[in-house]
Formats: sequence, C-alpha cells, structure tokens
Amino acid sequence: MAVGELILYGLVTNLTFPIWIVQDGAGVASQVACAARCHQHYACGGFKWNSTSCRLVVHLSVPGAVQRTLPSVFRLNSYRTNYILNELPPPSGAVGPPDALNKCQNKGMDLLPYPATLKDRASLSIRQTERFYVDMKRAPSGKYVTLSSGDPVPNSAIFEWGPNNPAYGSNLCIGLGRPEFVYFDFDCSNTSPITGVMCVYRALQ
Repeated sequence: MAVGELILYGLVTNLTFPIWIVQDGAGVASQVACAARCHQHYACGGFKWNSTSCRLVVHLSVPGAVQRTLPSVFRLNSYRTNYILNELPPPSGAVGPPDALNKCQNKGMDLLPYPATLKDRASLSIRQTERFYVDMKRAPSGKYVTLSSGDPVPNSAIFEWGPNNPAYGSNLCIGLGRPEFVYFDFDCSNTSPITGVMCVYRALQ
C-alpha cells in the first residue's frame, strides 16, 4: 500500500459505542504500517496505533475479536470500492430519513448505500451516533429499493435484523445501528435524536 493511500482513513473522535478489535501483534513500527495491515485484512474497517501496538477494528465475526470502547480510531473511509464515507456532525435535534437524504444531497453527496462487504460493515461500526439511515426502503411489493431514486436493492443486502424487527406495516424506511450493528425498519415520517447522517461521495476513478 502506498503511503498516499493513508488519506483513505480519517480520525473519528468522541466515540462512545463499542467496536470489535483484534491485536495485530507487536512490531508494527508506524501508523502507516498499521494502516497497511488494516487495508490487507478482509474484515478490517479501521485501526488504533501507538508505539507498542496495532489494533484493528474488525467485523465481530473475526476469530479472536473482542469488544472494546475506544475514544478515537482511524476509520477506513473507502467504501464499496467507489465511494468515500463522510459522517456529518451529530445532529442537534431529531432527524428523519428525508432530512438525512436532503442533508447529503445539499452537500453534493448521496445518502449511505447498504454495506456490501465485511470491511464496509466494520467501517460503519465506527460512528458517533447510535444509528444512521440507509438509502433503502421497502416497496409495496415487499422488495427493497433506494429511498433516493427507487432503484432495486437486493434482498440479500439485509444481513441481519435487530430485535423485534422487521415490524413491517407502515415501517418502510431502513436504518442500521445498535451495538450489534443490525438493520431496523421504521415509519419514514419518524424522526430520532439518536440517528445520525452518513453520506458518501464518489471516489475519483
């Protein structure tokens, strides 16, 4: 990995939600080397480095991963190969899915598409709010489409529902969150003070 690729990582501070980490062993000489270890790991979404250790933030399914709460880590902001993550500051009040979509579009970005890989899911576990909205909703047919344009979303995008979800009925919009990092559905007109806004913009090809 080239040194310049470190720009794909961004420092995320004021973290209060647990993440899953593995110790990558001693002898990682620099922050750049620790970032390279994360880049090469199939399920790493961020890292925490100091002079004695390199800890990788991984998906909870990784053998040996332990749950920890760290105040700050570097997050892999490269997302689904062609996007860059941009988490907006935690909202001062309650926001709903249309608000989140508008906030992203007003900044020339898109609302977060569903995570496609374990690396994506590990990256999204590093966040400043308990939940965030995804560019997805349930259509009348029961299939999933994007909230922004109505384009089809594969049903396989839903990898796990949270407790008591899906509720169906009028709960058509979709979000991700909780410490377990799972999907939940809710009424699209609802607003929440604990749900943040994660946007993406397209990486230069």
